[in-house]
Amino acid sequence: MNSIKNKLLLVLLLVTLLPTLLIGGYTFFSTIESLKESSISAQKNKILLIREQINGYLGNVSSDVFYLRDFPALHLYLSALESDSSTSERLLLTNLRSSFAKFSAQKKIYDQVRFIDISGKEVVRVNHSGDKTKIVTETKLKSKKNRFYVNETLKLKKDKLFISKLDLNREKGKIEEPYNPTIRFATPVFDKKNKLRGIVVLNLKAQKIIDLIASQAVRGESIVFIDNDGYYFYSPDEKSMWSSVRELKKEANLFKERPEIKDKISRATSVKNIETSDDIITFMPVKVIDDSFLLGTIVDISPKSVIFKAVNNFLYVFLGVALLALFLTVALALFLSRSISKPLVTLTESVEKLSMGDLETPIVIESNDEIGALSKAVELLRKSMQILMKRAS
Repeated sequence: MNSIKNKLLLVLLLVTLLPTLLIGGYTFFSTIESLKESSISAQKNKILLIREQINGYLGNVSSDVFYLRDFPALHLYLSALESDSSTSERLLLTNLRSSFAKFSAQKKIYDQVRFIDISGKEVVRVNHSGDKTKIVTETKLKSKKNRFYVNETLKLKKDKLFISKLDLNREKGKIEEPYNPTIRFATPVFDKKNKLRGIVVLNLKAQKIIDLIASQAVRGESIVFIDNDGYYFYSPDEKSMWSSVRELKKEANLFKERPEIKDKISRATSVKNIETSDDIITFMPVKVIDDSFLLGTIVDISPKSVIFKAVNNFLYVFLGVALLALFLTVALALFLSRSISKPLVTLTESVEKLSMGDLETPIVIESNDEIGALSKAVELLRKSMQILMKRAS
């Protein structure tokens, strides 16, 4: 009977567990892959969102530069320079400074709004800090003739735009503290006779860009912003911050820390990801001003334990449910096999007693199935044999 019981148990387990294992296994692996793809897609979407936010912030900068270049107040002042009236020149210069100040107060995203003449001397400079706009007095205006952005812009043809890399602002040749990230946008200014008269320069408040990137990081992952050579514009590690600025003499470099990703990041034209043994690295170049200028590359380094947290949670839940299902299945199989085999064992014992001449013990098995019918038939046989034995005696 143990053989029947074991066979029944095996059959019941196979019947119940095999379909469950097949369906559950397929569901498990397909769900795991789906969750992985979803997690990686979420990382890509995060970087795409950051890029769109940066582009939105910079969206009107180029038009602002050209707007100031063609500013009526600026060209009235340039016309006055051709006349011999110093009074008219002073009045129009005051008007120009006031107009630049109104522009700065309205926009609020530029640290400095300037007009610099062809000698590199600041003619107009308006500073904006917090909610305050300040026109710099003539005695505090400086010569910028040795600054790279002045010289590079003066070489440009009409309607061309100069964009500097993301950098820290400098005052009197030294990096301004606390750090003030900036991007300089400039264009040459020509008068009505097509004569070069200077440049218009806007210093964009670039801390907003850094804040946009930093705000998207979640616990456990690291989002950095690097230049073309792998040096940091931004890193959550303060010791690595602004390693892109040579004067700070910081050696932190993502390409040196992770040389295996250098070529892939350098060649990237859209959002991509790399899977290492421990991390998922998602990256994307940030091109601004109609994709004409590469500002830098956003890199999101996420440990698999973080990015695949939903996958791991699903795995634990699935294993828990699978173990519970296995326990219930085995318990049910044991119960069913026992309910089938026990009456057979009882019937076998009764038949053995009957074969040994015990005609007095009733054969009673409470069952409504075939085993119950068989036990009733054997009980009738016992009674018949009991009657025959009484007649014979």
